Amino acid sequence: MAAYNPFVPLRVFSSYSMLEGAIDPKAIAKLAKERGFPAIAVCDRNGLYAAPAFASACKDAGIQPLIGTLLAVAREGSDAIDWLALYAQSEAGWLNLCHLVSRAHLERPLEREPHVQLADLEGHTDGVIALTGAGEGALARLLAGGKAEAAHDLAAHLSALFPGRLYVEIARPKEVLLQGWDLDGNEVTIEADELLARLFQHELDHLNGTLMVEQNPSAPRFIRTERGSGYIFTVPEETGRPP
Repeated sequence: MAAYNPFVPLRVFSSYSMLEGAIDPKAIAKLAKERGFPAIAVCDRNGLYAAPAFASACKDAGIQPLIGTLLAVAREGSDAIDWLALYAQSEAGWLNLCHLVSRAHLERPLEREPHVQLADLEGHTDGVIALTGAGEGALARLLAGGKAEAAHDLAAHLSALFPGRLYVEIARPKEVLLQGWDLDGNEVTIEADELLARLFQHELDHLNGTLMVEQNPSAPRFIRTERGSGYIFTVPEETGRPP
């Protein structure tokens, strides 16, 4: 269990995030204790439904519960909907989350999915910590679309809304291309997207560039790689092939 310390998961979907989460809120606390997490956050989309049961179970398990929501926010000047991860830091923060989630459901056109306008956050951010939403957030999407000035303006706006309480989430690419060699010295190329792409990146981050992909039947058992630029993971020829 020590390997998990002091990691704190901040983006857990409960079973209240339909089609994305499958864990009962009470079970999240049990799993956190089994894995030695000192704290864990529930962050369902546009909802706080899991909070009471989750918080109670965490208290019984001796785990610090963190209550959050992944809030849908309409992008100014377009029909795009982005996501902002918000967490209650205090009782005032909890009340502000309740207000924003209720507004997302009750004060929007019925033909559209629940969301708020960025302006709706004004006056309702005290006691709230914000994460930028990684690849689902407007900041990363604007930068990916080459709109650096708009991204800068958004970052400044969010910083003003959450002074000292705004954190930028690093977004991993959804598609990757890996190039390297298997243990027999044969050149290997693997294209991956979505979950498999995230799995490969996670392995590369933690295994010093030696990627173990034995669970993927379409790939060799091992591939030796070195991180390159952009979405390409490759091994320069001058580094030599694996023995």
